[in-house]
Amino acid sequence: MELYVPDHYRVLGVPVTADASAIREAYRKLSRVYHPDRHGGSARATCCFQFISSAHTELSDPLRRLNYDRQLLLSDPLRMVDDPRAARALDVLELVVRRIRRQPEALPGAARGRDLRVRHTVPFRVAALGGTTMVAVSYDSVCGGCRGQGTTEPARNPVCHVCQGQGTVKHGLRRANDECAFCAGRGAVLLACCADCGGRGLARIDRQIGVAVPPRAHPGLVLRARGMGETPALGTQPGDLVVELDVAPHPVLEVQGDDLLACVPVTWLQAVAGGTLQVPTLEGTERLTLPTDMAGRRELRIAHRGLPRPDGSRGALRVRLSVDVPTALGADDVAAVAQMQQRWGDGAFAAVTDYARKLDACSDPPA
Repeated sequence: MELYVPDHYRVLGVPVTADASAIREAYRKLSRVYHPDRHGGSARATCCFQFISSAHTELSDPLRRLNYDRQLLLSDPLRMVDDPRAARALDVLELVVRRIRRQPEALPGAARGRDLRVRHTVPFRVAALGGTTMVAVSYDSVCGGCRGQGTTEPARNPVCHVCQGQGTVKHGLRRANDECAFCAGRGAVLLACCADCGGRGLARIDRQIGVAVPPRAHPGLVLRARGMGETPALGTQPGDLVVELDVAPHPVLEVQGDDLLACVPVTWLQAVAGGTLQVPTLEGTERLTLPTDMAGRRELRIAHRGLPRPDGSRGALRVRLSVDVPTALGADDVAAVAQMQQRWGDGAFAAVTDYARKLDACSDPPA
């Protein structure tokens, strides 16, 4: 709804036929009520007093008032009639036209707060197994100090004389119903503001909300926590908290279908003689015993350490081993390795021998 800036006559609360003395008396009366010095420099009092001062300045000068009346006649001719019967007649005419067109008044919907939309990153483990993640949100809610009224002293807030306490004003031949700018649509002029919210009726809330994350959550998944959004006023239904998930990558683990894959480097000695190895799982670090016959084997499987399945079972953790080759070998080290390889013979390297055989098959001419 748009804001309606009232005309000068409505601001001063006088008819369009008021003489200079009536305008001056109205200005003095309203100044005693709305002067900012009487309300500690209140922002709303300052705004209202500016409306009043501007209206008095314009209407107290005969020439300026004449020009203003001409403009008002063009923009809102009904105001120059200033007859409540004319306004009522237009209201009745509007109702008749609406009924002819079969456009009944819309029923007011239930007031509802705004949904909060955030993007949140969850740890890899929570996304895989499911759990609860704490989402930080900041939103407006009903002020506890004034219970959403914007003031703790309602007796000090006069009823708006422009809109007669309705908060809205009908104006123009089309009877547009807009919020009154003099009282900001409240119906009462807020001169004594709540110290906690400054008259907004809303307080800024920072909190952590627990949101349930299902197993195997993926990036882009949207979760909704009902009733965890904004509550703009008492008696209104709170909005929802809408969370779009991001998943933090794991330093080692990767998703491969139902399985998890961990690429783990091992030393030459571990690859030849076996030993123990620390591998990560979703439940924490686990010790894995390497077999002594690792020749030709580059992947081990740990059952029930992968992602959960719909039937309650879990995939496996696949540990892919890679031999870490030293890069800082000196000439003596290289010579020692060469002597060892010569002593072992080519048959000790089964994968290399098998590759050489396949390469020879590729080189044979077709029959």
